[in-house]
Order: sequence, then structure tokens, then C-alpha cells
Amino acid sequence: MDPRDDEARGVGTGVGEVPRGGPPEIEVRELAGREAAEAVTHLLAAVWGTPYESAPIPGDVVASVATWGGCLLGAYVDGELVGATVGIAAAPNSATLASLIAGVLPHAKGLGVGRALKTAQREWAAARGVTAIEWTYDPLVRRNAHFNLVRLGADITSYHVEHYPPIPDGINDGDPTDRLLARWDVRDAAPRTPAEADDLLAGGATLVLEEGDDGGPLRHGAPGQGLWLVGTPRDVESLRSADRAASLDWRFAMREVFLDACAQGRRVVGFTRSGAYVLALAAPDVRDVAAPAAHAPESVGTAQVPTTPDAAPHATGQEGPR
Repeated sequence: MDPRDDEARGVGTGVGEVPRGGPPEIEVRELAGREAAEAVTHLLAAVWGTPYESAPIPGDVVASVATWGGCLLGAYVDGELVGATVGIAAAPNSATLASLIAGVLPHAKGLGVGRALKTAQREWAAARGVTAIEWTYDPLVRRNAHFNLVRLGADITSYHVEHYPPIPDGINDGDPTDRLLARWDVRDAAPRTPAEADDLLAGGATLVLEEGDDGGPLRHGAPGQGLWLVGTPRDVESLRSADRAASLDWRFAMREVFLDACAQGRRVVGFTRSGAYVLALAAPDVRDVAAPAAHAPESVGTAQVPTTPDAAPHATGQEGPR
């Protein structure tokens, strides 16, 4: 979820231990006021590894969003604020809510906090006549891709090169800020069934990009006209710290593949269990390839992914590692 991202640091499918006796109850509240804004800002700073003064969204902006009709939600476990999301919209005149940021504290991962926040955000939007929620996320972060495409059933509408200025926090570390723009239909989006890579390959799909034995990207040439499988690194955030050069290789390899795909009119239609995007040439029944459970030319810095006819106008927000 970053506005500087991507939807959400820790909102994806991060692994965490569930306490004995089952997961605790998660309460999501709509927030307002100075104290709430300050608490959310402290949480976001902790999630992104910055001082309060350098939080992803300043406290005064968080307070302003809540005051002037934005969506400020907090998730509580046993009375503790463990997650939050911030979104802006001009409802009822805007059909789209831009989800600027969402984050979950590390010790609350694996409890379903991210899903609870997104469900509450969807309900907030539906109650105000908003039909879609949009946000950006880093295409290299596997858990966020799985969460957005499989768990939520969001669609990808465009790829943005260097979408944000450099982000000098503890996660991005100045990495190029390429992002995918996700669009979540408030009315009828449904979870996707994750694709099985072996089945797709047996059916004629081409593995275009995968993780090599050294952890870096391995690009395969001359992909066919069928489905493309575009792999992701197992843990790009750890890779940035351990091998900066390899993480940059991943960034530029992913950029090259997506720009090539967009130039051909391909779009993301799913995500495999093994962590690969599934890209297909746009067609009337393209969603059926990877989503049985769910019913433009390149310009500077942006490549448009073919969308459905009723796609809403773009609004950008960032969730997850920005």
C-alpha cells in the first residue's frame, strides 16, 4: 500500500505464528482526530523503519485525510493498534478510492489483519458509492502480489516506471520505484484460484523470467504467443540488503519483461502458487484462464495494460513496501 506505495507493508501473506487457541479477534475502526492521526503515523513509521518525522505520510496529512472525507481505518488486537490504512476519494463524485498506504506491525503478521483492513476499506467504499479501489505495489514483492491478485482478486491496469521519487526508508533503500497499479472492484471482485505453473507449462505456456540458483533473475528468450510466466524473487527485501546488485538486476529484468508484454497487449491474468505472474494476450475470456473463481500505447514512465471496458480512471496509492 505505499503512496509511497504500495499497498502494504506486511499486509500481504507474511508468515506469522497464530497464538494457541486460534487467532485473536480483530476490530477495525474508522478513525478521526489528532490522537488517532498521531498513532497511525507512529505505526507507519515503525512498519517502514523510519523516525516519526520521516513517516511515509506525515501526521498532519493523516489528520487532514480523516477530516476531509478520506478513509482512515485502524485495526486493533486486544486494544492495540496493529495495522492501519489511509485512502482518499471525492465521494460521492469520484468512483474510485485511492488507497494510499496500509501497514501491519511485524508481530501481528499472519493474524489476518491485512485482510480485515481491506475488507473494511471495501465496505467503507461501497457505503459511499465508490465502485473501485486502486493502489500501487512493488511487482517484485511476492507476498503482496499473491495477496492482491489471489486473496483479493484485484486486477492490474498498468506498469509504472520510476513512479515515485527515491524513497530512502528502511525497506526501499533508494531502489528504483517501479510499480504495478492494482484495481479492486468493490462490487464483485472475488478471490482467484492460484494457478499451477507445471500445468500451465504443460499446456504450452512459456517461462519468461525465473529465479536463478544464485538468487538473481534468469531471463529466457523468444517467448511464444501463449501464456507467459514471469517469476518473482523469493524475498526481494532481504535480497536488497544481502546483494544490492542482484536486487537491481531483478528490477530491470522485471521492467523489461513488463514493458515488452504491454507493447504486445498482454495483461496479468493470475499468479501461480510458486510466485509467478501469468500474462496473456488480451481477449474477451482472458480472466477465465487464471481466475475460474472470479467473475494503450507506452508513454514516458508508464505502460498501459489492457483493461476491461468499465475500468475506472486511474488514481494512485501505494500499499505494502513502497
